[in-house]
Amino acid sequence: MVIERPYADRDEFLQRYLKPLLMDPLQDRLNSLPDFLFSQPESDGRLDREDSVNEKSGTGASLLGGQRARFVEGKAGWHYRDHVLLAWQQAGPTSHARESEQDLQFSVVLSEQPDMAGIPRLTVDIHGSLMRYEWDSVSQTLADGRSLHLGKGWARATLQWSLRVQCIAGTDGRVHVVARPRKAPPVMDARTAGAYIVSDPLQHLMNIQRISHQWEHGTVGLGAVQGVLVARLAAAIEPVLRWHED
Repeated sequence: MVIERPYADRDEFLQRYLKPLLMDPLQDRLNSLPDFLFSQPESDGRLDREDSVNEKSGTGASLLGGQRARFVEGKAGWHYRDHVLLAWQQAGPTSHARESEQDLQFSVVLSEQPDMAGIPRLTVDIHGSLMRYEWDSVSQTLADGRSLHLGKGWARATLQWSLRVQCIAGTDGRVHVVARPRKAPPVMDARTAGAYIVSDPLQHLMNIQRISHQWEHGTVGLGAVQGVLVARLAAAIEPVLRWHED
């Protein structure tokens, strides 16, 4: 017997399985990440508070810190956003006006979607995205006190992944929890204007290799979410699926 609905309703599945096995652990992992608010400026930099932003979903936030972002429930599911923009100055004979920005977002959507046989199945769609942006405008103080603008450069990188978790009927007639990952290639762009100090601002302004490695292999990366959190969710669900089939 192949069943279509192994749970009484959406709320039961949320409270018994999705919240304790996926939502809460994912929130804890996000809370454990370093807050980008405190990543810049460097020790000799000066923060411009008027042009800086600290936006965190589900809570009030300021440039002094406070609570971390939380998942917020909406009509389609739950959304998380941690957006920080730091405008800062680095003084010296060659001075820099800088902007450093990070936008980290996650969504978890619970719905019913058709499987390959066209049967509606309980489906959890998880999506994560990370955007990093750096901007640098350089000036030099001349011997007579005048300031000479040396140009500017900026770089942006966006990394994303998605994971669909669904109850699927197998060839053995049983329903199994199947996870289908999809990792989008990084989207990167960079520009310079004037006599900027380097020709490749992407490599100069951000360590894209380190950012990509942390995104892929960190505690909220696709591998960790699928291999640990979703694996635990599947291990809890599949015995219930088998019980309903018998």
